[in-house]
Amino acid sequence: MARVSSLSIRARTRRSLVLLVVVGAACRAGGSPVPVSPRPVPTPPPAVIAPPPAPAPDVSAPAPHPFAYTPGVYRYEVRTDAVISAEGQPRVDSVSTRAVITYRITRADSGMIAVAGTVDTFAVTSSHAGAVPPMANVPFNLVAFPDGRIRDSVLVDSAAVCSSPVSPIVTAGREVLTALPIPLAPAAEWTDSTTTITCRGAVPLIARSVRQSHAAWAIVPAEWSRQASDVAFEVARTTTTTISGQGHVAGRAVDLGGQGQGSSLLYVDPEAGILLGGTGNGSTKIVVDAGSQRQEFTQIVHQQLRLLR
Repeated sequence: MARVSSLSIRARTRRSLVLLVVVGAACRAGGSPVPVSPRPVPTPPPAVIAPPPAPAPDVSAPAPHPFAYTPGVYRYEVRTDAVISAEGQPRVDSVSTRAVITYRITRADSGMIAVAGTVDTFAVTSSHAGAVPPMANVPFNLVAFPDGRIRDSVLVDSAAVCSSPVSPIVTAGREVLTALPIPLAPAAEWTDSTTTITCRGAVPLIARSVRQSHAAWAIVPAEWSRQASDVAFEVARTTTTTISGQGHVAGRAVDLGGQGQGSSLLYVDPEAGILLGGTGNGSTKIVVDAGSQRQEFTQIVHQQLRLLR
């Protein structure tokens, strides 16, 4: 009996030790008062913050002073797209032109400027006539005030405008020299007028325009800027035009008259004394009266002017 009792005691003792080991393992596995070190939680990566955009340069507008063109050589590209329709007619014609014009500006006597210009190339594409053979190297000369007002604009012979095939081209070249007859300053406003003589068919047209302009200091759009964040004066202009003309077509007397409206934006560097370029839109209605026949035409024009680098 003593032996059996001893074996039983040892067996119970082993079972107790096994139980203690199992309970201890279970306690360490969870829920026990035994301190357990927490598992480290991964730290999220810091948010990626984009750098702030570079601010536009804080360039103040220059002090107001009269604008004057700086002597030098400048080349411009002028593109014009026009759509012409006749009242009551389904046909619509389109005419596109591209001109490259060079200005050579020098100081003249009495404070004027002399411009020796050349229409380097002038190309016309028409929906009803196709491509017209381009003209090249057509010279012209003019004398102007330093701000761009042409001194001799009223002396142009209207009868001679349609006598030469290069007259419309010269007119296009002269018009690029934009007049700015006022000291430029932010919020400056002014009104001026111009008289232009052109040719439509074989009839000379006199166009008298009244222009209202407003200046603002602005960042130049990429189409006309010379560098990033370029600044200059932006001149917003609205134009009202009255057109009149008389002539003969196919042996018949013809009277033309009409009115037009337009708006444009020009960019001018007052310190460098140059016109950087601009864009504009216009609409003109012209009535052709040939006595027994009367026809109204509408012309819508978009123009782009750019200083070539």
